[in-house]
Amino acid sequence: MKKILLGGMLGLLMCVSCTEQPSKEDFVTDCEKSNFVKTPRFAETMAWFKKLADYSSMVKVTSFGTSPQGRDLSLVIVDKDGLQDPAQIRKKGRVIVLIESCIHSGEPDGKDASMIFLRDMIVDKKNIDLLDDVSFLFIPVFNVDGHEDFRATNRINQNGPEELGTRNTAQLINLNRDFLKADAPEMRAWLKLYNRWMPELFIDVHVTNGADFQYVMTYAIENRGTIMEEGLRQWSLNVYEKQLNERMEKVGFPLFLYASFRKYNAPESGILIDIFDPRYSEGYAASRNRLGLLIENHIYKPYEQRVKATVEAFIASARILAENKETLKQVIAEADKNVGSPEYRRKPMELTFKPVNKDSVWVDYLSWARDTVKSDLSGADWVRHNYNKPITLKCPMITSYEATSSVQLPEAYILMPQWTEVIDLLDLHDIKYTRLTEPKSVEVETYRYTKATFSPRQSEGRIPVVKTEYTTQTETLEYPAGSVYIDMNQPNGRLAAWLLEPSAPGSLVYWGFFNQVVQSTNEFWIRLPYMEEKGRELLAKDPALKAEFEEKKKDPKFANDPQAILNFFYQKVKKAAHQNNEVHPAWRVMK
Repeated sequence: MKKILLGGMLGLLMCVSCTEQPSKEDFVTDCEKSNFVKTPRFAETMAWFKKLADYSSMVKVTSFGTSPQGRDLSLVIVDKDGLQDPAQIRKKGRVIVLIESCIHSGEPDGKDASMIFLRDMIVDKKNIDLLDDVSFLFIPVFNVDGHEDFRATNRINQNGPEELGTRNTAQLINLNRDFLKADAPEMRAWLKLYNRWMPELFIDVHVTNGADFQYVMTYAIENRGTIMEEGLRQWSLNVYEKQLNERMEKVGFPLFLYASFRKYNAPESGILIDIFDPRYSEGYAASRNRLGLLIENHIYKPYEQRVKATVEAFIASARILAENKETLKQVIAEADKNVGSPEYRRKPMELTFKPVNKDSVWVDYLSWARDTVKSDLSGADWVRHNYNKPITLKCPMITSYEATSSVQLPEAYILMPQWTEVIDLLDLHDIKYTRLTEPKSVEVETYRYTKATFSPRQSEGRIPVVKTEYTTQTETLEYPAGSVYIDMNQPNGRLAAWLLEPSAPGSLVYWGFFNQVVQSTNEFWIRLPYMEEKGRELLAKDPALKAEFEEKKKDPKFANDPQAILNFFYQKVKKAAHQNNEVHPAWRVMK
């Protein structure tokens, strides 16, 4: 009797265990259940991923930070052996792909695509062999606070889903302008994550805002200018990008580059490929000597098409990396070594670019027949596309760019210890430096600001410095103990230049980190009559000043204005008292 009872209890326990084990049907996503009309909220999304983690030991759900509103910044790690340490994963010979969704949370394609891609792999075993060579990191929702500002009126011109989040964070920061300045807590957490994992490929999924065309997906890889190291640039063009296009064509989703036109809504006028500096995701990856793929799905295409195209891009990208992983590892290692070498610094680093007609090519562009009519609503010219008449246009595409500004990289930068906010950013970007243990005199190249032009409107909560004028000179300056010495013999040396050079787009100067320097506000006050005595003293000690003064007196207006004369000496005293007020704080060591 006891044996029978015990056996019955064991059977009951086994039955309970069986019912708790999820079935394949449990992993149909909310998006699929709604026939691609809806996208799940954050809690529903992460509940799904946690259920998948319960189903498979290959999936781990963790957190890499907290949003300003207190939500987890969730990370999903997928590794064949359940590993969660990048060093251990790489010991297995695998490469790492980071897939980020909802940096603009009104563009949720990547989130739902990640769920379907993973379900097909982990539950249905489709493409499971990829895990032999590739481990994945998924950020299902990066802008998590913006994602939960959920409503039907966000992105009203987008073709689904019916409710979605907003573009900006709860602090109204656009995260895809924040990779360098890192104002957002979310971005500061992301940079720590990136430094730890250093993925060979970073995929950032977006949805377009503009032109209309046949393509479901467009893309960008920052390999048109020189932001990406040359060896990696060539590999990205001739291997990754080439094969990505071939594979996506085969599965019914032909690609085109994320582009703009010389004339609005007219690709036949000329196609321009923008160059994205490190403020943006793909530009940031390039500046770190890694691949970055920007996916820009087409805003007017049905949501189902966009999600399925994204799944295929994930598969194609992973397959390319799996088949070429050893070559890619070698190319990346060479890039890290190259950009940190003295030889690399002999050539100026290009910062801004403009397209040139040289080497332009004719391309087929999949568009729609269109006509222009006078709107009876607004009176404006209204371009209407005929979706029943697909056409292929022969269009010129600009493929060559030349630098409009560049900088000769120094051997090192020096920052005095009081620039704590900037030094914190160096840490966030994993830029290596040492600190002076005692005061030291160093010959440096300095920028002395003469004029700064500020933007008339704010951007990202800051007032950008849109233009600076400065002189360049060699000086010997005294640096206190604790000053930061950034040796450029490192893989992230170029990134230091992107942050610290005044002329670099998106630099810390541009974003206003040095406003007190580019436009000095230091208080200086002396009664002007004191200059009667001080002026005579200065003239007696300084023949060059005396010559300058006599030359100015040739101007009758100056010579007959006592206040102007006294102010002349006042400015000389002020400059001597605060000689470094308008000197750029990132001094350049050239030898």
